[in-house]
Amino acid sequence: MAEMEKTLEEYRRLLPAAEKYIYMNSAGCGPLPMPVLERMEGVFRRMALEGQVNVEIHGWLKEMLEEIRAEVAAFINAKPGEIFFVRCIAEGLNTISRMYGWEPGDEILISDQENPASILPFFAVEPIFGTRTATFCGLGNQEQIMEQFKSALNGRTRMTVISHVFHTNGTAVPAAEICREAEARGVITVLDGAQAAGNIDIDVREIGCSFYLLSCHKWLCGPEGVAAVYIREDRIREARVPFGGVGMQDSFDIAEHTIQMKPDAGRFEYGGRHTPMYAAFSESIRFAREIGTERIRRRTGELHRYCRKVFAERVPWAEILSPEDERLRTAIFAFHIPGADHRELVRRAWEDCGIIIQWRTVDLVTGKEGVRVSLNWFIREEEIDRLAEEIATLTGEGL
Repeated sequence: MAEMEKTLEEYRRLLPAAEKYIYMNSAGCGPLPMPVLERMEGVFRRMALEGQVNVEIHGWLKEMLEEIRAEVAAFINAKPGEIFFVRCIAEGLNTISRMYGWEPGDEILISDQENPASILPFFAVEPIFGTRTATFCGLGNQEQIMEQFKSALNGRTRMTVISHVFHTNGTAVPAAEICREAEARGVITVLDGAQAAGNIDIDVREIGCSFYLLSCHKWLCGPEGVAAVYIREDRIREARVPFGGVGMQDSFDIAEHTIQMKPDAGRFEYGGRHTPMYAAFSESIRFAREIGTERIRRRTGELHRYCRKVFAERVPWAEILSPEDERLRTAIFAFHIPGADHRELVRRAWEDCGIIIQWRTVDLVTGKEGVRVSLNWFIREEEIDRLAEEIATLTGEGL
């Protein structure tokens, strides 16, 4: 007899923090599941018992890292040779920013909804290479976003760097259409998947991007400090290797000062890897797959619709920032209360009810702030009810 499928409540019990608090901040950092913690601890324990430089352990860790690479690649429908590991998405973007020979006046096009992690690496290279970081409006429905993106492309655009899901309001951009438009013009396409991994499906073959970056500490509920970069196979040899270190090479010549680079994305990876943390990365993917990625999508969709309904009924004065266009919606629900101190709302929700949410600057130019609610699969409807009740009480209107 086949084993019965676990309920979402059974899986939720494997997330101690979600059981202890109303944990609505997966977009910031998700609660760590026990299987992920145990996988990481198991690797650390064997290293402690056997010694980190034991020949057998060294080979075991190296083999494990390649297995992890294959699992991460499969998660986004890539080849293992198209993946290199970094510590975080910002490190990956800094690496990408130095892979190409920029000319003064070259433009990197970003949206006005980007996280600072996607902006600052390109601001940092402006005084070095004379590049310019341009922006387009990421608000609106799918057709409006596409039109705004196309209008911003010009003859100086060399690269576009866009979040697959915006951290401000949870919009899932029309990534495949954006990449087709840009790549047809010879523009290098980079997608930041920080808010996408574990939130929506990712298929880099279908999207057609040049680069894709992802980490596991948000919707996948893994640890911080590990991330991966996908570089499409045809881009590997054209990209400059910007940094050097042990691991990037097949061989090198001490007399000639030459390096025979690895033929795949491994050429961009160097130095020691924190393998126990990467093991947790792959375990977080396995955990999501065990639950069922389609099951997760259905559940988060239900939660988003429920949250919109509850806020419309109980907090009608809230300005909902997440997209009306259902094609663009994800598990992020964001809102703005006119005249409210959003940082204070977050603090009070925590102190009064143990609700973990996050304030965000939703407009970097005006400084407009809002609250971001993460409706990951383990959230319950009654927790959404409690949140709406607290926000209604704190903001005072309608009483």
